Amino acid sequence: LLYLFHWMPLDEIDELTESDLQFLKEFINPTYLAWKSIIEIRERFEEDSSIQLRHFLKKEYETTVSKLLKDEDSSCGNIGRNNPLPSLNYEAGLSDDTILVGPAHKQRFVEYVGLANQSKSCGSVLQHFKESILRSPQFGRLLKAYCSLGMPLGYRGKVRRFRPGLDYTIAHRGILTEKAVLDATLCFVAGGGNQNIDGEDEDDAIWQSDDKGGFECYIAAEDENDGEMEADDEYDEEDDTKLLSVSASHNTLSLVYRDPGTMRFVKYLGSGAPSSRWDISLEYELEDDKGEEEDEDYSKSEGDNEEAPVKIPQSDI
Repeated sequence: LLYLFHWMPLDEIDELTESDLQFLKEFINPTYLAWKSIIEIRERFEEDSSIQLRHFLKKEYETTVSKLLKDEDSSCGNIGRNNPLPSLNYEAGLSDDTILVGPAHKQRFVEYVGLANQSKSCGSVLQHFKESILRSPQFGRLLKAYCSLGMPLGYRGKVRRFRPGLDYTIAHRGILTEKAVLDATLCFVAGGGNQNIDGEDEDDAIWQSDDKGGFECYIAAEDENDGEMEADDEYDEEDDTKLLSVSASHNTLSLVYRDPGTMRFVKYLGSGAPSSRWDISLEYELEDDKGEEEDEDYSKSEGDNEEAPVKIPQSDI
């Protein structure tokens, strides 16, 4: 199944403006919209090619999702830590607005496919965030300011739910991209979403330990014999190299630059995990910086020799 990028709505504005910041402040924690913070985020991203921004959405949205997440887990028979036996009910939590994504030898999770903010469900609220914020030109310009990768040209992604004792994705060569992309994953789980150094929050401590899974892992794919990579050449834990591991954390945005030689997967969510893992998982298509010598900040791309992406027609906001 070919999973294409959607066009990003563009306008003649290329740089982040005060008007953009006012729009984004309706949803995003103002801390991350201060110019000082934007500069610090850009410097960190340019150094590490990744960054995690905790408490990314405003407190009111964080609290709303936290309650809905807890309610939906309870309606499934208290899946997770309160019922730590592996589940055999693969249809747990499914509704008319969700589908079960497979095949099982590559992935299993629930995707929300209903309308945005149409009901008091976790999926509908996250769909609202996806459509109202993450695919907006204002957010595109914020990503450009954060990452120095140019204005995103397109996006693709899903609202996903990983249920304890059931769900996962597998790293395999069929998911490799032809060009570098920017991964933006906004994650929601039980817990406060804090850096839990002293073990003050039990849920945060469990997620940060990665003992119950649910984390997203990036690994380097080896192209054996320089041959064509096949979709059914799956991840071998002993042969591939872990580049980055991102623990699940409530209301945390993870930004990762992923080059064509990197695969990612969400580790099987153990039955004793504190909750389901919900996320908005997006990939942004990037501008081709070939020949643009003035963009010295972005020096980590390995796709300079690849074909330039198709330009998206401009439109008015």
